[in-house]
Amino acid sequence: MPDRFDRDDGDDAELGRLLRERLPRYPVPTHLRAAIVRAVDAQKPRSLWERLWVAPAAAALATAMIMLLLIVPSLPPSNVDPMRPLTRALLTEHARAMLWGEERPDVVPAALPRAMDESGVALSFVFTGDDEIRLVNARPTYLEGRRGIELAYMDSAGHTVTYLILPAPALILPERGRVQIAKWRPLIRRENGFSLILWKQQGLLCVLISDLVSDSDLGRFKEYFIKVRSSTEPHALLRSP
Repeated sequence: MPDRFDRDDGDDAELGRLLRERLPRYPVPTHLRAAIVRAVDAQKPRSLWERLWVAPAAAALATAMIMLLLIVPSLPPSNVDPMRPLTRALLTEHARAMLWGEERPDVVPAALPRAMDESGVALSFVFTGDDEIRLVNARPTYLEGRRGIELAYMDSAGHTVTYLILPAPALILPERGRVQIAKWRPLIRRENGFSLILWKQQGLLCVLISDLVSDSDLGRFKEYFIKVRSSTEPHALLRSP
């Protein structure tokens, strides 16, 4: 009895023909073909040249990322206020004048020449006061590496107004914060309960500081600025070498 699993070549050929004729065939989907190609490529061993190139490139990229992480935190933020250090120094000087300064309106005529000589700032004419505000002291000062002059005023309500004049030819005041007051456009800032009015005159930085910060008080402070600005003419003294 022949083995049921034994077949001759003729039977196999006939079976193959029947399978080819009767079984449907479907084309391979494009996405499946692409996936198979990627999988095969991923398994291919890299050449020596590829290994020599990829390793240094990866190391360089990693080094660049580390340096970026180290450098970026040390960079100053873009919104840093360049006027903040100067403003703080001006407020500190104003606070010192309020705490330790003396009201000596009687000695102002004699103190002015000495203050001008020691500060290097001359005043062709100066606002000495009226019924609302009066000059009570004058002295030289030293601020942020600059010698200047400091005039102390007292208004009728008891507010101290400090007028600082410092040489600062290279300093450029920002446009943001400027306000039109009469024919001038000074910079106005409010910091820690104080108001500052800053402007440039004859290459000098001029600053009025007071605790007049409310809207009504700020209006009065602007009037003080007009009086001082229109009646005081500072300029730097030319010293012989």
